[in-house]
Amino acid sequence: MASALEPVSEALVEKARLGAEQQLADASEDVRVELSRAHAEARRLLAEARAQGASAAESVASLQLVEARRDAREMVLRARRRAYEALRHDAIGALERRAKTTEGRMLIDQLSALVEECLGGDAPIDRAEHGALVVEARSGNRRVAIGPTMLIDHVLLSMAEQVEGLWA
Repeated sequence: MASALEPVSEALVEKARLGAEQQLADASEDVRVELSRAHAEARRLLAEARAQGASAAESVASLQLVEARRDAREMVLRARRRAYEALRHDAIGALERRAKTTEGRMLIDQLSALVEECLGGDAPIDRAEHGALVVEARSGNRRVAIGPTMLIDHVLLSMAEQVEGLWA
């Protein structure tokens, strides 16, 4: 009986072998399709990450550029301020040195007249020590004082466009 069942047994084994081979082929195809899909997804994710990284890098670079521009602008403004203060200081010094000259005494007379005009002729005018360009007067609760610093500040303010032109 075993010999009579042998062809049936061989046919069943062959059928099982062919089924297993088919299942193996199907599984291999499924693995290949899944790997292909996974590789495509990985490439998509990598491209997306690169794009996001490039975008993030661009944002960081943009922020750094803004910061560098701000720092440069602050440096320029500090340099301008130092130059302006040096100009102001030198002008005040030059005016103070002139106080001892004939021109300086004439300027003191003009400043005294200006102070009288502001407070009225009855206000006593106080001229600072000889050689200083300061004129001061009080009348009641009003006070007027004019000196080199105020004069130079006034002149520089009136020349704002020319001073600003120094930076152009």
